[in-house]
Amino acid sequence: MAAAQGLQTKILRRAKSYQHYTVYRAALEWGLTDPIVIESRDDFKSEFRWKGRLEPFHHQVQNLITFCRRLPVTLLADDVGLGKTISAGLVASELMARNRVAKILIVAPKLLGPQWKDELGTKFDIPGEVVTGSKLVSADPDEMGAIITTYHSARVHLDKIPDDRFDMLVLDEAHKLRNLYGVDPTPQVAKVFHRALQRRRFRYVLMLTATPIQNRLWDLYSLVELLTVARGHENLFGNEGVFARRFMDDKRENARVLKPEAREEFRKIVYGYMSRVRRGDANLDFPERKIQLHKVTPSEEELALINAIAKPIQKLNRLAQISILQALTSSLHALMAQLQTMARNEMVPRELAETVKAIVTPMRTSAKLEGLRQLVSMLKQQTPTGWRMVVFTGRRETQTTIQALELGLKVGIINGSSGQRNQETIARFRADPPEIRAIVSTEDAALLAGR
Repeated sequence: MAAAQGLQTKILRRAKSYQHYTVYRAALEWGLTDPIVIESRDDFKSEFRWKGRLEPFHHQVQNLITFCRRLPVTLLADDVGLGKTISAGLVASELMARNRVAKILIVAPKLLGPQWKDELGTKFDIPGEVVTGSKLVSADPDEMGAIITTYHSARVHLDKIPDDRFDMLVLDEAHKLRNLYGVDPTPQVAKVFHRALQRRRFRYVLMLTATPIQNRLWDLYSLVELLTVARGHENLFGNEGVFARRFMDDKRENARVLKPEAREEFRKIVYGYMSRVRRGDANLDFPERKIQLHKVTPSEEELALINAIAKPIQKLNRLAQISILQALTSSLHALMAQLQTMARNEMVPRELAETVKAIVTPMRTSAKLEGLRQLVSMLKQQTPTGWRMVVFTGRRETQTTIQALELGLKVGIINGSSGQRNQETIARFRADPPEIRAIVSTEDAALLAGR
């Protein structure tokens, strides 16, 4: 033992630089730390952290095994509803139990921050703190834990965080970085994370997404680029020009058609980095989905409203037309608010906004709202206590309109303005019996439902 200590002291004394010492320390860690070899759940060392708190599904166990086989970087792209947060918690717990990770940085949409903190704490005994803004620069877990922040805060402050503060990076909804290539200019948030991963600032990287591609080949190319630089090697797709020539069967600006002869190679490269479980392969019992179409007939006032905007919007550009029509299909008040905003910005004539306001203001309701009222009445009659309802909308004005509608029940609101309020609303919605029977949500609830 004394000889060994003398040998170590001699080597350290002869180290010529901090880099030499870092290599020496890494060699010691490699020799003293057991390798991660997991073939089944029996090989887990982290079960003591979550046993009795949750029972992971088979695909979540497999996700942990897959990550450990692909160390140190993986993208999990499971379908919506398969519990990617739980999969990430299992990965983090295992790495902590094996003394590979102590401090984790989690980047997620603002709405999901409270859920990450709750699930890490209650299910995996991992303390977490939601931190945004400039406070992110100094945020540091005591000994072990997670700092949870937003993409906006990370974009602004990630470069200011000391390189050695966090051992692991988790990117939730990682498709937000899909525009690293194929768009001009490249979004700043994609550049920031590419730079951080290229510098190998994190020993382990886990990306999560249910939508890895938005019908463009550049989306997957961008994500694979992030994964490859995190591993420290070249993109197997090649550079942008090579990728376009080998895999695209249409123009680079479109990038939506994959060459038939390149499909197998494309798939092989992508699945070398990405693990994907589909709902049909998870062997879980999901409720049967039934789609029913309820048509409503517009009132005379609504027809007058449509006629009032039909000709004027034809003079606008395509994007403005789409915005106005989306608002119209959402609700009358959404349309009125949209046109008022556009008029202030001189995008539409003030006369058009005033005409719409004059038609909408006296209207007490709309055909769609009456249809919703009838649906609620039908549910009350068929199953007085055994039902809940979620209404999705893209407009907050529509949320307010529905909440004010006399439905004879409590209606909750979910949107991106308040994570804590959203969590409270969901808890009241899930209670038995529910304190809130119906939720009106923007697209943010889809994120919460898809964990």
